[in-house]
Amino acid sequence: MLKSLAIAALAAFAASTASAVPATPEAVEALLESMNTTDIVTETIDDTIVRIDATRQGYNFTVRLMDCTDGTNCVSSMIFATFNMDARPTLADFTHINLYNDNYPFGRAFLIGDTETDGYLVGVDYAVSMADENVLGADEVDLFFVILNSFIAHMQETD
Repeated sequence: MLKSLAIAALAAFAASTASAVPATPEAVEALLESMNTTDIVTETIDDTIVRIDATRQGYNFTVRLMDCTDGTNCVSSMIFATFNMDARPTLADFTHINLYNDNYPFGRAFLIGDTETDGYLVGVDYAVSMADENVLGADEVDLFFVILNSFIAHMQETD
């Protein structure tokens, strides 16, 4: 069912660009504010990357704007969310991540960590290229939350 929701969300996205905004940090902040998003914090990493952290539907997530010209007019973005893992990942964890990537058409699940500190994260991202139209809209954010919810449901499944 979640796969069909993701496909339906993509179809809605393809049919509508009316809610799109220019890909500037200020425009993305305004977009997120209009979508019941809270705790919005923007950090300029350098002239080409801006990170916007926020909370929506109880989840912390990040919009990373990339390939920006002087911190504005960004041509690519990635929306992602990560979760702390309670323990070092096992082969079963990696297999479960790969199974998500094999079965869900949008977003990419990942597992990253630091073997020195035993700090591991699991997450999912959705990349948006804005090279041609230079916009990021509510449809993309909504699709990311469909992806995020499908990822959470998948990760709670047991084999």
